[in-house]
Amino acid sequence: MEVILWSVLLGFAVLVTALVVSLHYHRKYTPILRQMSERLSDKDFGETDRTSEKAQKKTDEADSNSRKNSRKPTDERSGNPINNAQIETANAVKTVEDADEKLFRQLTDAIRNEQLYTVPKFGRTELVERFHLPSKRISTAFSMAGTSVPEFIRYCRLEHARQLMIEQPDMTLVEIATASGFVHASTFTVDFKNKYGVSPTKYREEKLKEK
Repeated sequence: MEVILWSVLLGFAVLVTALVVSLHYHRKYTPILRQMSERLSDKDFGETDRTSEKAQKKTDEADSNSRKNSRKPTDERSGNPINNAQIETANAVKTVEDADEKLFRQLTDAIRNEQLYTVPKFGRTELVERFHLPSKRISTAFSMAGTSVPEFIRYCRLEHARQLMIEQPDMTLVEIATASGFVHASTFTVDFKNKYGVSPTKYREEKLKEK
């Protein structure tokens, strides 16, 4: 009986000792294990975060490049995107303007060099017949240059008359008007004064005094 009692007591003592050791180990090492676990967790989380940030940055850069590449040209005045139709229209307008400018130079060079303006009543109708072009086409070419067929011919006639007054002092004003393409001397006098600010007679007198 005593042996059994001592065996029970010994077993109980061993159990108590084991329990005390277990509690001591738990108190001592559990915080350390917890800290290690948290550090490992933070490290993994940080690496995951950095990887995620790099991936997001690459995605954002790709989106930005895509938007830049797909961005359409804009109108400088309105800031609105220019579509293909607008570009084609602008190119077509530029082509027409270039053609008008070229035609204007061709017509005016012919009028000057061949002195077509000296022919009385020469005008747009004669240009149409000479160059086989529509009347509207010719008018548009002159309009794009800021003038008209009658205005340009009048200018050439007045310049021609002015040169004759300087170079041919023996010619009368009537002869100069006729030689310059004016049908009436009175028209010549009015147009000359409107352009140069003085009458043909006064202009000639001033030029003779200068000589």
